[in-house]
Amino acid sequence: MLLLRPICGLSWLAVLMLSWAQAAEVPWEAAKRDETAYWAGVVKEQAERMKEAQAKIVFIGDSLTESWDKGLWESRMAPAKAVNFGVGGEGPQHVLWRLEQGILNGPAPETVVLMIGINNYWRHFSAADTARGIETIVGRIHALQPGARIVLLGLLPVYEAASPIRTWIGEINARIQKLHGNQKVEFHDFSTAFLEADGNQRLQLYQKDHLHLSKAGYVVLTRELTPVLKLPSALP
Repeated sequence: MLLLRPICGLSWLAVLMLSWAQAAEVPWEAAKRDETAYWAGVVKEQAERMKEAQAKIVFIGDSLTESWDKGLWESRMAPAKAVNFGVGGEGPQHVLWRLEQGILNGPAPETVVLMIGINNYWRHFSAADTARGIETIVGRIHALQPGARIVLLGLLPVYEAASPIRTWIGEINARIQKLHGNQKVEFHDFSTAFLEADGNQRLQLYQKDHLHLSKAGYVVLTRELTPVLKLPSALP
């Protein structure tokens, strides 16, 4: 029989309880970016735009949102009174900070579209922690704009099918899918529209880095969002 001896004056039960406490999840907190001056200016501009824009749809995200094809945005999203609050390189922690700085403080939008999280893979966040960050953002959006519908987008597939990041993305999407139906959240995963039958990317939809979308990729993303956002007409 295995005997568990006290460690440094603690019984094995106390050690076990201490380890459980140390492993407990900590609340997600907002975090500033390193490039404070430039980034703070961007956030201030977004907060000011929100107060004046009378936006019906607010897109929040990272470079995948920020880099939306300009022609498609102007022809499809802008007429629907959408504003683009994407900022390249961001993770959930940075979106939380932007929310604290007022990017949703203004006339109530009808819809907030959120896609965020991919950059935290390279910051070595687990899928579970990243999903909790996204969940925290959803809660903050609901608190700031309780009447707004939240369109939560799953992370899009990047790299080849065998890449470890695909498992990470899959776990996040499975976790945040559970938010569907709560706090006016609608979850949508458009992954299949970006994949071949073998699970690899439809390469024409991505840039050479296999991460960012090409114009063709934004055509597909816009087409998928058209019925979700009730845009006037569908793309071919």
